Amino acid sequence: GPYTGPVPIVTHVHGAHTTQESDGHPEAWFLPVARNIPTTSAIFGTYYEIFKASSPLGRDWTAGQACYEYPNNQRATTLWYHDHTLGMTRLNVYAGPAGFYLIRGGPDDVVNGVLPGPAPRLGDAAGVPYYEIPIAIQDRSFNSDGSLFYPDTRAFFDGIEPPYVPFTDIAPIWNPEFFGNSIVINGNAWPYLDVEPRRYRLRLLNGCNSRFLILKFSDSRVSFWQIGAEGGFLPAPAHLDQLLMSPAERADVIVDFSSLSPGDEVVLLNLGPDEPFKGLNPDGSLRDGEGGALPPADPNTTGQVMLFRVVPLSGSDPSTPPEQLGLPALPALGESSFDRKVSLNEMMSEFADGPAAAMLGTHDGATATMMMWDDPVSETPVLGATETWEIFNTTEDAHPIHIHLVQFQVVNRQPFGADARPPEAWELGYKDTVIALPGEITRVKAKFDTAGLFVWHCHIVEHEDNEMMRPYQVV
Repeated sequence: GPYTGPVPIVTHVHGAHTTQESDGHPEAWFLPVARNIPTTSAIFGTYYEIFKASSPLGRDWTAGQACYEYPNNQRATTLWYHDHTLGMTRLNVYAGPAGFYLIRGGPDDVVNGVLPGPAPRLGDAAGVPYYEIPIAIQDRSFNSDGSLFYPDTRAFFDGIEPPYVPFTDIAPIWNPEFFGNSIVINGNAWPYLDVEPRRYRLRLLNGCNSRFLILKFSDSRVSFWQIGAEGGFLPAPAHLDQLLMSPAERADVIVDFSSLSPGDEVVLLNLGPDEPFKGLNPDGSLRDGEGGALPPADPNTTGQVMLFRVVPLSGSDPSTPPEQLGLPALPALGESSFDRKVSLNEMMSEFADGPAAAMLGTHDGATATMMMWDDPVSETPVLGATETWEIFNTTEDAHPIHIHLVQFQVVNRQPFGADARPPEAWELGYKDTVIALPGEITRVKAKFDTAGLFVWHCHIVEHEDNEMMRPYQVV
């Protein structure tokens, strides 16, 4: 019969600089100590015992737990944590175990100017006003009783009916993407936030499974000043009318409500699509891949993120106007010693009109070679090397690509057969997730300074769970 035991889990702090034992390897999952584990079930993944043996904290890896270490020796930044269990990350993250992990302090947190604050702290008394606020944006669907809905059959996505594996190459419960019909902020559907007419620092996270967000305020008097991304502060603030965020990307922004008056309301909108993102047309509309435009998200549901209600000012705003902030200089990354070509691919079904899997692989500059999760490691950076990864996207959709262990710099993007263009203004700092657009080569540069076994993958977690993830080894 169906498995009814406890859920396997392995925690990954996304963007953390740590060792292989503490990175949350997908095959280092484990079950809790429980009475309802079937006797025929494994209680941990292949790499749990391997990493237990190699970890200096291995003595604390006892039944039902693992012990990780995070040095926090990287730039002050906005990280987050989530489950990373092989084949079921999409389900575990959707069910709830995800949250912010903020690193503060050090020379890379010293700003010439004053940022909005304070931020929430453990033990604060009720009613403390906050001017730095973390905002996790996710999409969910709900059953009539309020429980979470997630499809349990491939037919939900594109109508492909059985037979499934092992009689065809279609997995019975895998959906290539999932788009919920409700927007949830920090666990609350379509909430509101009372704000004063002053500046706020918002740490934004796209925590959706598959959805790309394009955020914009309903009032043109309110915009974004982005000051940081996944790897800490940008070299300079970037003024943006709208904010494109793929799943797993973070944006550290300052929003100025001072032009509004008490009683005003402004909605944070989402202009991204209710389907896979393919990029933007020259006029800013959503590319459909066929020369036309996709509609934006449903303006009555997923096109709305949250409401900001303006209340009277409680005191003066000591923060510095964002355009006047002096942000810390970026640490130098150095020259690249090796160019590595990898590919993003889609394996179409031999039995139905639809994809059987999303895959990674290698590329020789002309042809992609698709590879499975279990295939031998093909990416082996040398310890201490700085490499440029050329990511060839041969699919029809954009993919958020996350490389564990490192914070990288975006070098450029180059459409197949055309000239390269520089990164966007909000990509000029360090990042751990990058949007790879269809029909383009996305180049990123990183230093691999810790030996061990890590992974890289698409952060559309439905893709990650069905082959769009590969191990890599720093040797």
